[in-house]
Amino acid sequence: MMRALLALCVLAACTPSAAPDPTVELPACADLVFAGDFTPNECRLEATGVALHVRFAAVPAGVDGGTVSVDVLGPDFSVTQTILETDLSEYRAPGVQDVDGDGRGDILIPRATGNANIANAIWLFSGESGAYRRVGEVSGVSIERTAEGYVAVPARGGAALWNVAFYRLDGEGLHMLASVNVEGEDVNGAIRSSCSLADAPGIGAIDLDTRAAEAKFCAEPAAQVFAP
Repeated sequence: MMRALLALCVLAACTPSAAPDPTVELPACADLVFAGDFTPNECRLEATGVALHVRFAAVPAGVDGGTVSVDVLGPDFSVTQTILETDLSEYRAPGVQDVDGDGRGDILIPRATGNANIANAIWLFSGESGAYRRVGEVSGVSIERTAEGYVAVPARGGAALWNVAFYRLDGEGLHMLASVNVEGEDVNGAIRSSCSLADAPGIGAIDLDTRAAEAKFCAEPAAQVFAP
């Protein structure tokens, strides 16, 4: 009798059922509507085939900042890592972008917003550890990559003023190389722009002086903010 039961179990594939996907019925994060406050919510996100469960926590009375957690789910939908961002000024949908150019989606968690710019915490996927690591924060309207693999972040300062910051990435995180100010002027209906070096804390690491740094970074496509 026991042998017969075992045989039936094998034929019926008596194996533990796979854990259910906890995000399957959640809305996509991009579909959520945010009102600029700390309304608790949940949503799903995907980063290069990896399911992410995003939670916007309720904020207790008297607490000024919000908390967002991101559970990284494995193939069996168990939690392999939890990413946490605290003291957020409001809730907005996280995004996924390949910031370092390794072909894997990295996670961007908005921390604060202005009229045009968004301050994002960047969590890069590390192929060595198989996990995400926080490399820093940037603020701007977009996050781009240069031909040399630097990270460029254009930030709007006004209708005719931009600041474009350039960073390098290494094993220790995100490091600013330099930033340039780009100003636009309307001349007979056409925009004429000028570009100047605003800050240069890291140009020594790439063997540039201030003149060479200004020429290099002002020529980057990310700095052509007034190009037609």
